[in-house]
Amino acid sequence: MSRRKWFGRRAGLANRVAVAFAFISMVVALVVSGATYFGARLYLVQQREDAALNRALIDARILDADLARGQRPGKALEALPETEDSQKLLQVEGVWYSSNVTVSPRELPPELVEMPGGAGALQRFSASNGETYLAVRVPVTGGVFIEVFSFKELNSALAILGWVLVAASIAAFVVGGGVGRAAGKRLVSPLTDLADGARHITAGDLKARVAVPDDPDMAAISVAFNDMADAVEDRLERERRFSANVSHELRSPLTGIMGTADLLESRLDRLPKREATLVEALNRQVRRFSATVLDLLEISRIGGDQLVQVEQIDIGLLIDELLSGRGLDPEVRRGDEVRLLTDPRRFERVVGNLIDNAQRHGEGLTDLVVEQTDTGLRLTVDDAGPGIPPDLAGQIFEPFARGESTSPDGAGLGLAIVREQVRLLGGNVEVAKSDQGGARFIVDIPDRGRL
Repeated sequence: MSRRKWFGRRAGLANRVAVAFAFISMVVALVVSGATYFGARLYLVQQREDAALNRALIDARILDADLARGQRPGKALEALPETEDSQKLLQVEGVWYSSNVTVSPRELPPELVEMPGGAGALQRFSASNGETYLAVRVPVTGGVFIEVFSFKELNSALAILGWVLVAASIAAFVVGGGVGRAAGKRLVSPLTDLADGARHITAGDLKARVAVPDDPDMAAISVAFNDMADAVEDRLERERRFSANVSHELRSPLTGIMGTADLLESRLDRLPKREATLVEALNRQVRRFSATVLDLLEISRIGGDQLVQVEQIDIGLLIDELLSGRGLDPEVRRGDEVRLLTDPRRFERVVGNLIDNAQRHGEGLTDLVVEQTDTGLRLTVDDAGPGIPPDLAGQIFEPFARGESTSPDGAGLGLAIVREQVRLLGGNVEVAKSDQGGARFIVDIPDRGRL
């Protein structure tokens, strides 16, 4: 997984802000900790070397005075004050004398031991036990005095300081991440409100608006969003009123036309053959026009009427009546016997339109399955048609959408009504391919008693 994919797509803005704060805090802490550690180490090592040099010079003066008085090397070395953090060595005529055996003379740096007799020096080295020591070489009467100082306590102190600084850097990373997370949430909070408002509007709540924050930059976005929502609501309301008014105005003359067409159709046997054919064609078109107007009226009511009248219904009995009313065998229905608490009128329109769609545009209904689910029921309607092309699957629920292979009957409003009615019932509808290759419509309707 690339870094661009992680930070650009997967991680949200709040998370990216938190990570950025955490890394910046850790980097600053590491820089400060590193400077502190190396500064403290340089200072402490220098102090340790200065103190060791002063101690070695004092011990060398005492030892030199004793040797000058003719005292034996071993006795002169034993007369020096004992200390826990140093070891005193004396070389006289090639023979080594030592106050203890912490460091063997063979482990001393050769370049320090073999220096000219009158030279003094100091050098750090590592012994076979892994410890670091500082050796101070001072020439004395008749030989060379070397005092070895242990760096064990200093190294332990520096190690503790290093771990403390590492822990401080980790703490800075955690605290920085927490601060960044809080800042990120505060930053994206107005954006979250915008997303919630957009979801409400998408779900059909055109009255949804977002609060305008105090921040002038985010306030401009919120105001623009609310203005857009007002414009969308106004436009949809105007379109809804226009559709309702047109449908209503068409209804009265349509009633007269249908009455006239029915009257003419009842007298076909009295008309010449040519006129009778024209009357039959006119009657079919009038009925199609009437169905379109009724569908338009229903769509306009769906947009403005959000009330759901809930009652307990027998799903199997309702579907059987719909099948019988359309001249279909009720045996096509199979599955569970379900009683559902929902709106019977809206549910009837959903099932009726799906059956009509299968009969008119799907070459006939082949299967209708009712299944009880944990939340309500699932209705599956299969037809014998060629199926829905994948590029049209997302469009067939739009008003006036019609596939290329559909029959000329209908205006493409049935599935749009199905989608809106299912939405008001709190369910979901989708289209897939049946096992026989035709279209399969799957409707999930919740039981209102379980919500």
